[in-house]
Amino acid sequence: MVHLSNLKANHYDVIVVGAGVIGAAIAYELAQQGVKVALLEKNQPASGASGAAGGMLAAHSEHFAHPELYQLALYSQSLYSKLATDLLEKTGIDIELRTEGFLLPLTKLELQLRHKEPLQADQRYDKTFDENLFPLPNKGHTSASTHNDSKVDRKEWWSPSYLAQVEPHIYAPSGMIYNPDEPQLIPALFNQALVQAAIQHHVDFYPETEVYRLLHSQGKNHITGVITNQGEIYAEQVVLTTGLSTQQLLATEQYSLPLVPVKGELIEVSTSSQYLGHTIYGEGIYIIPKSNHRIWIGATSKPERTDTTVDLSAIAQLLSGAEQFLPAIGSATFERCWSGIRPGTPDELPYLGRIQPLAGLWTASGHYRNGMLLAAGTAKWMAEALINNDTAHIPDCFSPERALQKSKSLSSKSRSTAKGVSTWN
Repeated sequence: MVHLSNLKANHYDVIVVGAGVIGAAIAYELAQQGVKVALLEKNQPASGASGAAGGMLAAHSEHFAHPELYQLALYSQSLYSKLATDLLEKTGIDIELRTEGFLLPLTKLELQLRHKEPLQADQRYDKTFDENLFPLPNKGHTSASTHNDSKVDRKEWWSPSYLAQVEPHIYAPSGMIYNPDEPQLIPALFNQALVQAAIQHHVDFYPETEVYRLLHSQGKNHITGVITNQGEIYAEQVVLTTGLSTQQLLATEQYSLPLVPVKGELIEVSTSSQYLGHTIYGEGIYIIPKSNHRIWIGATSKPERTDTTVDLSAIAQLLSGAEQFLPAIGSATFERCWSGIRPGTPDELPYLGRIQPLAGLWTASGHYRNGMLLAAGTAKWMAEALINNDTAHIPDCFSPERALQKSKSLSSKSRSTAKGVSTWN
């Protein structure tokens, strides 16, 4: 950790504002390629959305409306096995990347489409299920880490009898779909490891450093650094990975970039023995096994909520959803609950690239519920763009230009908060 008063020079090739997983991953990627980087964080790493995530890297299970986003998700997911190994070797931090795969409950629509007869309440699903669509496993289940071809759909249907052998605590009378290609990790550990690895590659890390405004050359729309609570820092390029606060920083330059807050709440319970070995990824509910017999249950989705309290009704909702598939969860011990604010965009595509009217300014913001999954791929893309000053490899649909607008005037709210801009992502 570096403080400005200790620096002989405070000029960098790139300043990355925001040390969540997106910003930390970009800083780490740039530093590995010899770029002189400053990483700034208003609070501490993982103090915002990155620390509140569930840690699922669900490139195959998540429903992506945009094919370009799906391809980024697949690419990014493919990087995590090596990245986890590298971070462990460099920092000694195990991000607890788990590759057992996910179990997906069958929806009523899927069952209706895949059965020869309309479903009846007492129908035995495992006898009428079309096994040509989802083949039965031959030799138990395989680890995702042994397969690298993300284009091959390797989902399997696990019948109730087979599921009972592998996961005896799960209740699923129709069986479940097993997807071996989905890993998960501990977000806070991942964030911490990225920051530590970046520091080892000579990134100057400034925690507790709040960015008030952007610096630019006199009379020109060229960004040359940032003004912080510790002083001015200069750079050839500045990258905003500040989540929802990106729009506040841009407002100080009289530009508008819409971002949508979506609050999410999670709970953690502990059990006396292993209740679950695979992540259950359902509609509106996910149940994630962690180390030491801990289970995370999430997550609510509350658009336009920016408070970080946890509603009592949310705890009841999450427990009720988990009990559908894991009835024994009712005997678990409650450990904690928390919430975070997902930074989304109106079209659910992140902003990746230049803020074109302001030379030297870039952003990687708005990853919504997939920041953890997209961090590695985003870092690769953004580092290449910054080093080569070229965004040709980033699909146009991710360009901030699609939504960036010039503000008529700086709002009174933006003026009043210009010295209080939150910079977490």
